Amino acid sequence: MACGKCHPGGGPLETDREGHRYDKYMQEKGLVSGGVNGFDGDYYKAHWDKTGVIEADCLICHLPGYHYEERNKQIKLLNFRWAATAGAGLGQIVGAVKEGTSPRVVYNLRFFDAKGRVKLHFVKEVPRENCLFCHKESDYKKRGASYKARDDVHTRAGLRCVDCHWAGSRARDRRIAGLELHEIGKGDDPGGHVRDDLDNTVRPCLDCHGKGLHGAPKALHRGLPPRHLEKLACQTCHVPYRAVKAALLQDSTHFNPAPGISPPPKRIWTFYGPDAKPWNYYGELHQEGTKFQRPFLYIPEKVWYKGKIWPMNRVHSAWVGFIKPGLPGIDMVFMVDYFRMWKEHLADPQKNFPALNEIRDDNLDGVPEVNRPEEIKALLKEVKRYLELKGKFPKKARLVFVKDAAYTEDGKNWTHLKHFPWEATPYASVFKYSHDIYPAKAALRSEGCADCHSGRSPFFYRPVLTSLWDGQGKLSFRPNYEILGYSAWAVKALTWRQEVLEPVMYYGLLLFFFVVGLSLVFYGPHLKINDTSLSQRLAFLILTVALLGPALSVILGGFFAASTLGHLASLHKVVGILCGLAALYLFFSPGRKGLLFALGALLILYQILTGAGLFFLQGGNLRQIIFTLHDLGALLTLAWAGVVLLVNSFWRIK
Repeated sequence: MACGKCHPGGGPLETDREGHRYDKYMQEKGLVSGGVNGFDGDYYKAHWDKTGVIEADCLICHLPGYHYEERNKQIKLLNFRWAATAGAGLGQIVGAVKEGTSPRVVYNLRFFDAKGRVKLHFVKEVPRENCLFCHKESDYKKRGASYKARDDVHTRAGLRCVDCHWAGSRARDRRIAGLELHEIGKGDDPGGHVRDDLDNTVRPCLDCHGKGLHGAPKALHRGLPPRHLEKLACQTCHVPYRAVKAALLQDSTHFNPAPGISPPPKRIWTFYGPDAKPWNYYGELHQEGTKFQRPFLYIPEKVWYKGKIWPMNRVHSAWVGFIKPGLPGIDMVFMVDYFRMWKEHLADPQKNFPALNEIRDDNLDGVPEVNRPEEIKALLKEVKRYLELKGKFPKKARLVFVKDAAYTEDGKNWTHLKHFPWEATPYASVFKYSHDIYPAKAALRSEGCADCHSGRSPFFYRPVLTSLWDGQGKLSFRPNYEILGYSAWAVKALTWRQEVLEPVMYYGLLLFFFVVGLSLVFYGPHLKINDTSLSQRLAFLILTVALLGPALSVILGGFFAASTLGHLASLHKVVGILCGLAALYLFFSPGRKGLLFALGALLILYQILTGAGLFFLQGGNLRQIIFTLHDLGALLTLAWAGVVLLVNSFWRIK
């Protein structure tokens, strides 16, 4: 991946405090000649004989204590050739190409032996701190990752990045294994498409937690139905909270008045935090850096991605772009042009692009938002006028205002954009949460099924931002279950089953056997068991299935691993089939059946049909409703069996 931090040509163009691009500066100083904006595409005529070039620096990763900030300082001074020397600490750079002087190196002799050979402490396995040179700031903003022992059980246990992100000869995946490949194991981020061919080469969680390697606790997930492990990513339960903010919304439509933002061009970006309130990210970052991270506890969104539910941050966006004839997609207006337009306007609001005065803070959150048709129309008008004045408006292009997955040319008529279900928009990223892992005692379900399946649980009911400002400046939120594709009926049925139906059924069954036990204790000598009735035999059959099925799972589930529960679930299916066959046998058996027997047989038939629906139907909405109907039938069937055995001659006193 080409990155502006290591390879200047691959990242965003550097600007000074006033938004002047360095390529323009170099052109004015005679350091660069070429095409538009000072570039000619591949830098063929650039004066690299003065600045030097930057190649990939191995020591950024493999030298503990690398001076990353010093390296960046030399890059900003246009001392490209000397950046690696400064970063390694081999010497001090005197002079700067940017200032018109020729740099020279004053070497630190303690890093050289008597023969002039370099003495540096190279390491094979990359230190954690070196990885964070690049990943800490970006992941802080994108994912709310703190990488601190306070928030991550693996960091607290002393693990390093390379313990999971294997590389070279340590890797097992053939796509990255090998001394010369020099690839690093990576995950699968829906918002990134760098080396998609290497997706999921990172070490999987169960590599350690499935076998207990390196002292890792084995993930037994006692009492958890196996289906959960099939449909939930490990992180969904083990990242129940985030401790620092991540950007939920990036608004690139106006000038950010917040204090402390530097350099000034970054004022054309306004970020909103997970609470959908304005967040002065660049102001805080400029003044505090990434070492001091303000605590901010919030619950991640839950989103389907490649067959599993993941905790994610779906970034929303608002911006201005071009639709060019014959070209796919929408191009964004260059931010440097956008910044200069706003700068000129603010210098004289009544004279320079006065229509921008239409943009106001309609929701009074301290930051103006472009939401009303009049505001959108005014913004597009002035952006187009500025670009035309500068000769930068593309021929036959259409200027549009893009808000999440829709765009408009007039603020009234909107065209929707195709996007993946896990995206808020095709033009902003989606970030999975895979770091800052909570231990089992703090994960979801540590307090029971109600952690997710109660009416109070944020798993399904958390409000999720789904649409940006309406005409009154209000944001639109919907419950998380709608983002997951569940209907209100399905989720409410699931909640009712968990909170009401199952406790009544399971604890009612326990109460029934408790009453039977007490009866046997006090009346045992006087009891005469009568098991010849077909209804009684059917009732015994029903209670046997209940005991060998979910009741056993609930009563003893806390002692069984998920794999064992899977076997119990299979056993329950087999016993259920045998129950149906046994009920059929009793139906054709000779003897008095009557209305009571017919009711029991119908309840068993109902259970067979709903159970078959659970076996064959996999759709989330229908499955939850059928599951609830199945448990409701189970409760009625058990109640029928209990009444038959207790009241209608389960025993008879002599």
